[in-house]
Amino acid sequence: MVHNYRNRIDIIVSILEVTNGNEVRQTEILNKANITHTIFKEHISILLQYGLIEYVALQETYYKTTAKGLDYLSICNKMKALILPPPDLSSESSIPTISKIPTYPIHVSLTTRNETKPGSLSLPTVPQP
Repeated sequence: MVHNYRNRIDIIVSILEVTNGNEVRQTEILNKANITHTIFKEHISILLQYGLIEYVALQETYYKTTAKGLDYLSICNKMKALILPPPDLSSESSIPTISKIPTYPIHVSLTTRNETKPGSLSLPTVPQP
């Protein structure tokens, strides 16, 4: 099993993508961003402190991405596009394949030229130029 650990920026981007201009409850952020409550508390304070997300208190508590948060999200997505290679859109598998190595037939004579022992085998000689 492969674990893909996310850094602080990846988690912040995940939270901003979930709250992308919408009023979203905390449980929805936890589920869609795939983070624990402890990680949420750590990162939401950073997002609130820098004005990337706002706290909306109506009947329930909601979080919403601010204009500054949307700008940050846009910049992060542009950075990812510069760093990551473009996806392969061909219908073939993205797993590289090894081309088939050509095989050449080997001719072995099952009869010997000098039959001294029954069942003995000698390989044919290659003429020298």
